[in-house]
Amino acid sequence: MKRSILGLMYLIQGMRHVGIDVDARLANMGIQADALDPASIIPDEIEWDILQHISQDISPEQGLYIGQHYALAGYGPFLMLLVTSETIHKALLNGVKFQQLTHLFGTLHLNIEQDRIYLHYQPVDLNTALGQLRAQCEISGTYKFLQDIFMMMGLDVPDIHIELPFSCPEDLVLLAAYQDYYGQDVRFGCREAAFILENSQILNTKIPSADVLTYRIYEEKCLQDLKHLKKSAGLKLTVVEYVQDYLEMQNGIIPSMAETACALHIPERTLRHQLQQMQTSYKEIREKLIKQKALKFIENSSYSIEQVAEMLGYSEPAAFNHAFKRWFGLSPRQYYRNH
Repeated sequence: MKRSILGLMYLIQGMRHVGIDVDARLANMGIQADALDPASIIPDEIEWDILQHISQDISPEQGLYIGQHYALAGYGPFLMLLVTSETIHKALLNGVKFQQLTHLFGTLHLNIEQDRIYLHYQPVDLNTALGQLRAQCEISGTYKFLQDIFMMMGLDVPDIHIELPFSCPEDLVLLAAYQDYYGQDVRFGCREAAFILENSQILNTKIPSADVLTYRIYEEKCLQDLKHLKKSAGLKLTVVEYVQDYLEMQNGIIPSMAETACALHIPERTLRHQLQQMQTSYKEIREKLIKQKALKFIENSSYSIEQVAEMLGYSEPAAFNHAFKRWFGLSPRQYYRNH
């Protein structure tokens, strides 16, 4: 399965905000956080491998603070779909339907009982420290998302009661942090997380920014994005696909073979051998990707030849020019003029 890279980017940003030197950890894997392409999608396997590397020695409870730095920016069509929905009920249904377009690994489902609205969240894993950290981040981030989206819609933020699938912390300072963020009535030890709104009558509330035509446009875009993501469901990555996807997720930054092996948690020699068995090599995959990125950057007139050469790892523009002409039979400038 693949998903938006936004979840990883928000988690990295949150780690920075709480004082974790995540950039040094990422550097060991050849990743520069500021070079990640927010429009890209990332296989679950790669994201979990990255998270496993950068979350070492971080307590799961840190996710309470990390998730508070998740933001609305970057959700694009999904966000516009929510704010142009006719009612709160429709917006919640869309949030559940298109949750794969968000940062969530866990799953959401909506339940309405008597006069209460339950937005349930089921974590993907609570048996490991990494799974617990991710769940803490996603619950904290979703709580903030709900508050932010109400404000963006131009509506009053309702009281939201929280149930958590975590044990009540014995540390009184940490308990106070949970209560300060989620409210004094936050409940621990529940089967799954839940965001509870007391008055179900708000489901019929009209959203001031609702617009039928705009809604239809973004609904179609979200359906297309969801269909694209679901194509990868159930498919296990080959080592070649892993390397390709890993190298593609950054703008212009190409991790080394050693850094990619670090991300895979296997020795570099083993990675080299596995690629040989697939009738390819890291060098061939890397060069193919550089050629693709070179064309994309050259066709984007906002970049100079010097900038493109630097982004692709060439110390001198002349070396990039020579390589480009060898690949395509034209210099970068000739190619740009002809296209």
